[in-house]
Amino acid sequence: MVSKTAIPFLNPPPRPSGAKGMHRGAGVVAPAPGADAPQKPQAKPQPRQRQKTPKPEGPLKKQSASAQRRAAHKADLETRIVEAARGLFVERGQEAVTLREVAAAVGYSHATIYSFFSDKAELLARLVEEAGRDFAERLAAQIEAADRPGSLARVVAVYLRWAAAHPHHYRLLMQQPGAAGAVYALLRGLAAAEGGDAELRAQTWWAALHGAALLEIEQAQAGSEGGPPWRELPARIEALARWLSAA
Repeated sequence: MVSKTAIPFLNPPPRPSGAKGMHRGAGVVAPAPGADAPQKPQAKPQPRQRQKTPKPEGPLKKQSASAQRRAAHKADLETRIVEAARGLFVERGQEAVTLREVAAAVGYSHATIYSFFSDKAELLARLVEEAGRDFAERLAAQIEAADRPGSLARVVAVYLRWAAAHPHHYRLLMQQPGAAGAVYALLRGLAAAEGGDAELRAQTWWAALHGAALLEIEQAQAGSEGGPPWRELPARIEALARWLSAA
């Protein structure tokens, strides 16, 4: 009878003992991968936070229909006040016009005007600002065409016709350093295109234009009574333009 010890597979070598979770083989004990690694506690899921969309500010802010109507009504009323004041100012001059008359012209109380303008001076400043912008834009349109023949004659015509049509505005404009300086800058730009002493030429042009404009205003206010008879405005514009071109 054959002994079990003589047959290897019937008598395998003793398996090495080891801690649970250890590899056993060939007498080598190695820890199983990750067997004893500390387990991190799973974080609890956090509730999802809803992001608030920022509300638009300024012109993008949504207004209700009633708020939009109120804003439109206020803007329309301000425009009507300015237009009424402009009409009275052109007709009678700044000294004769009162805020009560402006309010009556638009059909509102005197206190309504103060919702838009603090006093008469602020309202007049608004009128002068708009008038000065219109005057400068008309002159600039002619000065930009300085390379074309007859540009100076067109500048003279625009200057004198505007002053005659807006006598009160013109007087106030020439009393404002900013407005007067803007007019001179435009004339100097035109004079620079002619070459030579641009400063002297621009000052000569402006002195002649300003004097002619004031005479035009006074003549219109005095009427035909007294003083020498005046030629028609187009003839005087042409004569002044010829003289300034030679200056």
